[in-house]
Amino acid sequence: MRALFQDILRMDDIKGVVVFGQDGAVLFHEFLQASGTDLKNLTRLARVPELSKAREVEFLYEHDRLYLRRLSGGLIIVWMGVFAPMAMVRLSCDVLIPTLEKSLSSKGWLRFLKKS
Repeated sequence: MRALFQDILRMDDIKGVVVFGQDGAVLFHEFLQASGTDLKNLTRLARVPELSKAREVEFLYEHDRLYLRRLSGGLIIVWMGVFAPMAMVRLSCDVLIPTLEKSLSSKGWLRFLKKS
């Protein structure tokens, strides 16, 4: 799965990507820098019911930004700095989401994850 997110992970000021399944389980995560990020906190964020109504959400903090993108079978969270190219992140998500949703909805999605 890392290959799918390669374009996003190579961008300037990107700190990491997390993909959650429909049940809230972490399917993939990659952080580019050591941090105190706790996946439990991101899991709680992924389960907020109000977020399931939105296609995409952006949280802007003092030094960080979170971009959440809803999938038919889960959620993508891109963690980045404030200087990350947001338009490129959105475009990259638009490009990879059909492939990701197809693989998550198929019976063999576990094989797809093991290739990463």
